[in-house]
Amino acid sequence: MATIDHLSRRLAAVLRFWRAFSRKLTGSGAWMSLVCGILALGLALPAAASAAITERPHDAPTPSPVARPATPAPAVSQAPSLPDTTLERAVVTNVVDGDTIDVSLNRRTRRIRLIGVDTPETSHPSRPVECFGREASRFLTELVNGQTVLLESDPSQGDRDRYNRLLRFVWLPDGRLVNYEIIAQGYGFEYTFRTPYKYQEQFKAAQRAARETQAGLWSPDACNGERTSAPAAPQPTTTPRATPAAESGALPSSFNRCRTDPNAARAPNAPVAIVGINKRAEEVTLRNVSNEAVNLEGWIMCSFKGSQVHQGIGGTLAPGETRTFRHTGGQSIWNNRETDPGGLYDARGRLVSYWPDR
Repeated sequence: MATIDHLSRRLAAVLRFWRAFSRKLTGSGAWMSLVCGILALGLALPAAASAAITERPHDAPTPSPVARPATPAPAVSQAPSLPDTTLERAVVTNVVDGDTIDVSLNRRTRRIRLIGVDTPETSHPSRPVECFGREASRFLTELVNGQTVLLESDPSQGDRDRYNRLLRFVWLPDGRLVNYEIIAQGYGFEYTFRTPYKYQEQFKAAQRAARETQAGLWSPDACNGERTSAPAAPQPTTTPRATPAAESGALPSSFNRCRTDPNAARAPNAPVAIVGINKRAEEVTLRNVSNEAVNLEGWIMCSFKGSQVHQGIGGTLAPGETRTFRHTGGQSIWNNRETDPGGLYDARGRLVSYWPDR
C-alpha cells in the first residue's frame, strides 16, 4: 500500500511541473512542452516502478526453511583385521554344526568351538533342531570345510571349554574372521560366556547390523531372531541311502564289541545324534540332523558300561526326524546307578554319536 501512495505522489509532482512549464511557453514552444512532459514522465515512472518492485512491506516475515527430520543411518559394523602375530595353521576336516568344527592340527584331529558366536542347535543331545540351524551348518560347511585356516586363541576365554574343545577364533586365508562372518550374515548370535572376549564390540555391532537389515535368521520370513524349533522336514521322496553324502568328517572304524571308544570326544554327532537315553525305560532317542534320509540298518547302539548292545535300532530316519528306540533284547542293559555312556556306530563300525551321560 505504501508503494502505491509513493507512486501517486511522484506522478502528481510531475503533472504540476508540466502545467507550470507549459504556461510559460507560447506558439512554437508548445511542442517543446510536450517533449519536456514526456521526458519528465520517463524519469518518474521507472523510478516509481523500481520502488514498487524492490520495496517490501515491513511487516512481511521472511520465510525460513522447513527443518526435515534426519533419517537414521543404518548400523555399520567394522570387521576385525587379521592380527600380525603368528597363528596356528590347521585344515578343517569336518563341520559338526554352525559353531563347531574339527581340524587337523599337528597331525591330530582337534575339535574347535568358535569364540563369541552361538548358532541355532542341530546336534545338541537335549535340545530340538532349532530354526535356521541347518542353514547355519550348511553356511559354515561351504565357508570352511577343507580349507586351511588360522587359529587364534584368547587368554580371556581359556584354552578349552568343559567339553574339552579348543576355544578359538578361526581366520580364512583371505583375512576374513569366520566367527564374525557367521554373525554378520545372520547365521548366528553374538555370545559372551562370562567374560568379554577380544572382538566383542565388533561382534555386537555385526549383530545389530544384521538385525536391522533382517539378515538370515533375523528375517520375519525365517526366525525373526527367535530361538524356536525348526519346522518339520519334508519326507524323503527318493530311495534312502545307507549313509549321507557328507562324510568328509567320518571317523575310522573303531567298533570293539561296545568297549569304551577312544574316539568318544571326537564323535561328530552327525548325520545322526543321540539326543536322549532313558536308562530306566531302556529307550534311546535319535535324531537325523542332516539333510538326507539315513538308513539305520546295521547300525549298533552300545552301552559302554557293560559293553552291551541296545537292540532294536533300525529303519530309516527322514531329515530332521526324531525317533525313540526301545531295547528289544529282553534283559536290561543300561546301568541306572552309575554313569553309563552310550555310543552309536554306523554299519561300517564308525562312531557317529557319543552320549556322555553326565
